[in-house]
Amino acid sequence: MFGPASLDASTLFVVNAASLVVFSVVYLVAWSQRANRKYWLNLTIANLIFAVAFVMFSHRIDGSKETLLLPNCLLVIGLGFRWQAIRAFFGRRPTYRLSISLTVLVAALLYGSDMLGPGTVFGGVNVIIALQIAIIIYTLASERHQHLPSRWGLIAAYGVLLGSSALRVMQGWMLDRGMDSLLPADTFLDIHLIAAAIHIVACGAFSLSMAYEQGTEGLRRAALSDPLTGLLNRLGLEHELTRLVGLAPLRCAVVLIDIDEFKQINDKHGHAAGDIVIQKCSRTITARLRNIDFAARVGGEEFAIILPDVTLEEAGRIAERIRRAIELEEVTTPEGPIRFTVSAGISLSETPPHIFSQLLIEADRQLYQAKADGRNLVRLASRTG
Repeated sequence: MFGPASLDASTLFVVNAASLVVFSVVYLVAWSQRANRKYWLNLTIANLIFAVAFVMFSHRIDGSKETLLLPNCLLVIGLGFRWQAIRAFFGRRPTYRLSISLTVLVAALLYGSDMLGPGTVFGGVNVIIALQIAIIIYTLASERHQHLPSRWGLIAAYGVLLGSSALRVMQGWMLDRGMDSLLPADTFLDIHLIAAAIHIVACGAFSLSMAYEQGTEGLRRAALSDPLTGLLNRLGLEHELTRLVGLAPLRCAVVLIDIDEFKQINDKHGHAAGDIVIQKCSRTITARLRNIDFAARVGGEEFAIILPDVTLEEAGRIAERIRRAIELEEVTTPEGPIRFTVSAGISLSETPPHIFSQLLIEADRQLYQAKADGRNLVRLASRTG
């Protein structure tokens, strides 16, 4: 639980509340920019709830369980909105059951303080708050799909608050079991309020910084991605190949895939139907790749696949699975169903350094051979580099 310190604690509470309101205004300005709106809205609500709780605490030093019930429940609710903000930031669905359950549990603990004792209840409430903070930290740390350095600063900001809450648990359950108040004004409270002040500022700064990084990362991904399929574009392919050169896999195969007679599909069914064919083809390709493989759309109807650490025969089997799967696909249009096939050419480098420009040329040569041999075929390079 938060509480005031013996050295003008009420003033410190109000100062922290004012800081929360200031950052709420900043979050509202960010919310008005229409990016990550649920994130900013949840942060704003959380800060305002915290501010109300802090002001209430400033008037309830050494208060009774009845007067401390609402501000403590507000803390749990506010942390719940903080958690929802982080989930919204990473595109996860909202969930409120845990926050509601923990709020009810806090209320039950406070109502049972006469039977359980102030120290037990004080420690229990802080355990619940520490648990919420730990969940927020885990949500931040478990994100693997976005490169956001500022999230580690945000984790540190929550870590300060987690450490302070853990100290409050120790106070209630071990160091001051004979406490006679649910909100003692003491040195532990001084430390907790200072930690809260640090957290408020750090959390505000790193929340803004993380959102900026996500926006920058989004622009970078957009520059490296094909808007129709979501695959890498040529620039994205070059970026990934540069990264792959640094990893130096033992072998590396390049597969070029081209949709057969795609111009006829466009001429007969229209470009909108052609786009659907391209999208279906890209989904079929990605569904049959390993986690270490990656694909790119490098032309209108042409795709490139990079397969690290495979033999030529393994690359051939992967390409053949893709060819057969696409052969079974069908796109429904008002003019009737569209069945389509692809041809593929494969090249392989068996020893690093892998010169991908040469691999692409050789794979293109094999693709041309597959087309010349009748289409809907896979052709492999007879010699490897």
